[in-house]
Order: sequence, then C-alpha cells, then structure tokens
Amino acid sequence: MPFLALVHLRELRCAQCGNVLAVAGSRSFIVDENGLPLSFPEDGGPDEMTVTIRCENGHETPLFVPNEIAAEDVAATPDDAPVAFDAERVADVP
Repeated sequence: MPFLALVHLRELRCAQCGNVLAVAGSRSFIVDENGLPLSFPEDGGPDEMTVTIRCENGHETPLFVPNEIAAEDVAATPDDAPVAFDAERVADVP
C-alpha cells in the first residue's frame, strides 16, 4: 500500500497571513486527522480528494487533488526534496 505526498510545483502561502506553507519542489505528506500517514490501495486511491494544509497560525488552505495539485507515491520522492507542512485528507470524491 503506497503512501502519497503532494508535489508543490510553486510556492504556496497562507491566504490569510502570508506564511509560507510550501516552497517550490517540496512535498506535503498526506495524513489522517490524527497526523498519521495514510496508506492507499496498490490499485489506486481515490480519483479526487480534498486535503487541507494548516499554517502555524491555524489557518487552513484547502487543495483539490488532482485539480489544483498532483500527488505521487512517497517512494518516488527525491531524497533531497524539501518537506512542507503535512496535508490532512478531508474527503474523497468517488
């Protein structure tokens, strides 16, 4: 069962306070409501899902996979890729 990470192609900032959530090239690991990494079935996870990234001030930024951001198997993450804030899965779209 693969674990997934979001791939940030450009910098992402909190819309409310401007804090940097992710730099270009960084990865956000997809976690559950307890902050634990989520595993997805080998034959594929949901076609679409909503995740949220929370800044240091508690502001939430929702992202939609794959409409706004792509996800990849964590095993494909380069060793030198920066790590961004975790992304909590909110909902799947079947």
